[in-house]
Amino acid sequence: MASSIGARESQAEFYKENEPLVGTALGVVINLLALATVTACFTQRYLAVRRWRRLAFIPWLVFTIYADSWTFIFTTAVLQHGLGVASTYETCSAATFLCLLFYVTTKFIYLFLVERAFVIRNGYKSRLKSKLYLVNSFGMITIYITVGILDIVFRITEWEKGSCRIGMRKVSMIPMISFDFFVNMYLTTLFLIPLRRLYARKHLPQNPASVRLRAAALRAFIGGCCTTASSIVNLTILMIMEGQPAWICLMCCNADILFSAVVIQWVTSKD
Repeated sequence: MASSIGARESQAEFYKENEPLVGTALGVVINLLALATVTACFTQRYLAVRRWRRLAFIPWLVFTIYADSWTFIFTTAVLQHGLGVASTYETCSAATFLCLLFYVTTKFIYLFLVERAFVIRNGYKSRLKSKLYLVNSFGMITIYITVGILDIVFRITEWEKGSCRIGMRKVSMIPMISFDFFVNMYLTTLFLIPLRRLYARKHLPQNPASVRLRAAALRAFIGGCCTTASSIVNLTILMIMEGQPAWICLMCCNADILFSAVVIQWVTSKD
């Protein structure tokens, strides 16, 4: 019994050395704030639905993004503040895969951008008959699966005496950052160009529908820039540091989720 208590105390000392009290408190606050925000966004969307059978594809994507984000926040909270992310090699490795899984699954937002571009360009067509939609969807998925495989192969998981450091090597980080930037800009541009042509050629009057369309375009542009900037900054820091202490990485991921949830809620607030 005494040896067991001593081992736990020793493990706690190592953990405290590598995760400052301020870091722990900040991580808990971000976890709770992110969880509450995503829950509120999901609930607001859920209560706003009147007919589920007629629900469009974009709202379903938003629900999927929120559900995925909530699951990640909850799981990482249990791992970090319950089990202790640096307590064993297994928990450290789990943190690495959770961050990778977060990167992969949150790219549902690309399908959201593809769908918006499809609706504004040729929404009257079937998706399976739209070459642009098929190229954007399957081309994006193919590239991003390749990048995801590189991330898994070149991941960093270092654990020693209660210290956990996770991340990805530059050989996989550079393609990831480039992919995030160009895909976001490309899909946002696909959405904005038809709107610009529409206003330039037809000079639409300032009626309520026209005002809503302009507002939607502006929100889409600002939202795309914000989420891209947030993702690139986070990934660039991770690349420069060649890995981070797990508690910092998980905290940054949760902060990114919190920011993205607010942006998505704002961008789709009138959909």
